[in-house]
Amino acid sequence: MPKTISNLKMQNLFKGFENEELEKLIPLMEVKKFAKDEHVFRLKTPCKGIYMIQSGRVEISKTTTDGWRQPLVLLEKGCFMGEIALLEKSSHATDARVIESAELLVLPKKIFEDLEKKEPVLMLKMLKNIAIIAGQNVRRMNEKFLKALVNY
Repeated sequence: MPKTISNLKMQNLFKGFENEELEKLIPLMEVKKFAKDEHVFRLKTPCKGIYMIQSGRVEISKTTTDGWRQPLVLLEKGCFMGEIALLEKSSHATDARVIESAELLVLPKKIFEDLEKKEPVLMLKMLKNIAIIAGQNVRRMNEKFLKALVNY
């Protein structure tokens, strides 16, 4: 799948972006393909950028101290991952494994950091979208937690 404005518009990270803004981003993005069961990143590996799903599905999981893999969320087309490690300038706190062969857009860490300095309006829009999705994720996790408590 090529890097096009219409493909970028399907990404949650770029909601509300103008075509001219997306035009600036297209040459900065990389496209990476992953086979089923391949890892996009693993726990404690250095962050290489923010990943956006163009096709396929990715499971985010964490392994418990007794070795049990606990799925946390299933991400599909339009979703992004790696943003927390990128913003915290840390290693990944989870594993991201492809469960259905996937094609991902990658905004590399260095490019993201350069955009912070050179394109503050783009970065503000991007960070706003990250915050909105993070808030939705927290609400969803709270609801699951409350349901689990009620059913316990």
